[in-house]
Amino acid sequence: MERTPHCRTHRRRLGPTLASLAAFGLLAGCAAGPAPSRSAPGEITVALGTSPINLDYTRSSGGAIPQALLYNVLETLLKIDSDGSLQPLLAESYEVSTDRLDYTFRLRHGVRFSNGTPMTAESVKFSFDRLPTWTTAGAKQLAGIKETRVLAPDVVQLHLATPDNALPAALAGPAGTIFSPDGVAALATAPIGTGPYTVNGYDPGTALRLVANDGYRAGPPPMRRITLTYYSDPTAQTNALLTGGADVAIGITAPQLLAQFRGNPDFTVTSGTTNGEMTLSMNNAAAPFDDLRVRQAVRQAIDADAVREIAASGYGDPITTMVPPSDPWYEKRPDPYPYDPQRARDLLAAAGQPHPTVTFKVPNQQVYIRAAQAVQSYLQAVGFSVDLRILEFPAVWLGEVYTARNYQLAIINHIEPRDIVSFSNPAFYLGYRNPRADTVLAAARSGPPADYVSGMREYARIVTDDAAADFLYLTPWLGVAARGVAGQPQNAASESIDLTRITRR
Repeated sequence: MERTPHCRTHRRRLGPTLASLAAFGLLAGCAAGPAPSRSAPGEITVALGTSPINLDYTRSSGGAIPQALLYNVLETLLKIDSDGSLQPLLAESYEVSTDRLDYTFRLRHGVRFSNGTPMTAESVKFSFDRLPTWTTAGAKQLAGIKETRVLAPDVVQLHLATPDNALPAALAGPAGTIFSPDGVAALATAPIGTGPYTVNGYDPGTALRLVANDGYRAGPPPMRRITLTYYSDPTAQTNALLTGGADVAIGITAPQLLAQFRGNPDFTVTSGTTNGEMTLSMNNAAAPFDDLRVRQAVRQAIDADAVREIAASGYGDPITTMVPPSDPWYEKRPDPYPYDPQRARDLLAAAGQPHPTVTFKVPNQQVYIRAAQAVQSYLQAVGFSVDLRILEFPAVWLGEVYTARNYQLAIINHIEPRDIVSFSNPAFYLGYRNPRADTVLAAARSGPPADYVSGMREYARIVTDDAAADFLYLTPWLGVAARGVAGQPQNAASESIDLTRITRR
């Protein structure tokens, strides 16, 4: 359901430079009404934004791959539903031992991969045994699995080195994917899964075609074919709806484009919540951001509410850390670094760096560019010299920033659920290290379940107070559907754009 954006306009703070930025890109094309021709019966075309580099999330980073494949093509033992709750998927049920070191899963009967081979406990063991071969960071979430034991064809046990309260949720993410041993050689182009759809072809950067899995355990899915089309320009994404080139647009990053659809009976506008934190990333391992005072200055120099106005037209929610309200350990806490440009200047002076020069690497998408231009203006107002560099996304930005960590300042929307734990991953691109934070996190994850939430809240406070990054706002989940479309995801609670219920009449 559409909601009114909670806009808290800060025109008195913007000043002439940011006021001009606020007008940047706000003109949407005029709605001409939907074209009469859309997808054929039994088919639906979904317009999305960022396209996958390839289809192998064990080797390639970026949220676009699991968004397309997770739950739709590739499945996990458990699933994060649209409301953020954990639900059984390939597992019917599970039990936890009293010492919390053994998780025993009973698998669903009659599950087959789309290549016809059965999914058994051996498939689960194969999948988890190959986690050390992953080159992406997601596999770290299941690093605590010491051994995978096959107890029966439909019973598998995960034996942990230490108790891990985060394990069930991690099993519902990409790292928990159950692969066919016969299908892993072609993951980049033709992944084999147990989901309701199979990959029928991918034109890199353009379109991914899914077709119903005739052997799916629950019978045919709602649609015979789903075509995911990709648009780096959100105006082109929404124009696809107006011209009949798409039936629904999901994950729209330019809220100002929604005005042309409101009040039109041929379209429905939806706005929900996400796990996506629009993050201003500071390389904690590189100067000048290896100095806490400089990181604190960044946070106090920026009016995040005004940035949200400019980048997201007031949609989304304010946040102060990498914990959205859907996380169990969300805590409504005052920002320890509220907007205070004079305090920012004082911090830079105390650090002996009143005029630091930094490079700012930004993906070449409108939402990031708008936010980055606002951030640049705020930082320069307190003494920073900011070299804004627009990089092709995902290929160049991911390579330079996320993989090589060749950056000082960057911006990205982190969409992974419950991802604040990444700050204690030594390989994480932010370069943040705090032994106390690591200790608190380890205790929260391995300690009594009753203490998990309070421990994670303490961990989040440490990361936030260390100004490890600046969290600008929680991104909204915006969509527009043509008449007759139903079942599209209303929220983004997992890394999947779950299309298993989408229909079109």
